[in-house]
Amino acid sequence: MYGLRAKVISKLDPELPGGYHYNQKSGAYMRDLFAGKVDPVIFHMSWTLSKNNKLKYLRQMGEWYVQDTCIQQEANQISGFTENSFQACCSAEPLISCYYRDKPSKIPCRDSPPIDKGRPSFWK
Repeated sequence: MYGLRAKVISKLDPELPGGYHYNQKSGAYMRDLFAGKVDPVIFHMSWTLSKNNKLKYLRQMGEWYVQDTCIQQEANQISGFTENSFQACCSAEPLISCYYRDKPSKIPCRDSPPIDKGRPSFWK
């Protein structure tokens, strides 16, 4: 009616990565992400099994900036939180944790257990 059209984005688009990029056997895209060679607009995580896995994957990737005390909390339950200040919840630096040695990670997670049976460590 107004000339608008649906835009179809290729799964290969480096600015909007998702499960395809995350789970590549070679790990090429994720290694480029960690090296700063690609800068995605958003990382689509709808393919994960649960919210718990999404959180673990984002933390391990170095793409998590929310303090633990603020996760799944109402604003009035967070100590030091005001409408004008997110300092109580937001970190300027990524909060990185290791969970699985066989998933992409910003730092080597060689001592962590695997999540997928038979898959080698991301950090070979």
